[in-house]
Amino acid sequence: MIPMLTWQQNGQTLILTGELDRDTLPAFWQQRQQLLKGINVINVSQLSHIDSTGLAMFVRLKSEQQSGNKWVLEGISERFKTLIRLYKVENFMN
Repeated sequence: MIPMLTWQQNGQTLILTGELDRDTLPAFWQQRQQLLKGINVINVSQLSHIDSTGLAMFVRLKSEQQSGNKWVLEGISERFKTLIRLYKVENFMN
C-alpha cells in the first residue's frame, strides 16, 4: 500500500490525515504557504504515522511563522510526543 497524506481545512483548522514522512511530505511542502493562510490550528490527531522528517517539517514551519500568522498543533499522539521529546524540541513546538 502506498502511504498517503491528505489535508482538509475546517474553518481556521487544517486537519492532516494519513502518514507524514519523507515520502508523503513533498506534496504538502510545495503547497504549504497556500494551505497555512488563515490557519490557527493544525490538527494531527488523524495521522497514523509521523517520522523525523514530519517533525522536522513542523519545526521548520514554526520557525517560518510570522507574528500575525501563528498556529498551534492539536491532537498530538503519544508517539508524536515521544518523537518531540527525543529530539528535544518540546519548548519550540508550543
